[in-house]
Amino acid sequence: MRIINAFETQCWRRMLKIKWTDRITNDEVFLRAKEERLLLKILKNRRHSWIGHTDRHNEFVVNILEGAISGKKAVGRPRLQYLK
Repeated sequence: MRIINAFETQCWRRMLKIKWTDRITNDEVFLRAKEERLLLKILKNRRHSWIGHTDRHNEFVVNILEGAISGKKAVGRPRLQYLK
């Protein structure tokens, strides 16, 4: 999280043409840009939506996340259910 916040601040400093030798706090940089820290929030939202997407569409990942598979494994060759 620190690295992402530092990257975002560095990008804003470049866009505002603030030299690295100038003694300006990170809060002052965001006040000059009239923005707030958004990059970490965006990444968290995308991560949560990706987890929801995989949870809905992939049974394998659901089994891993829930940690339990009910029943026993069938013995022998798997049935070809898609041909029916």
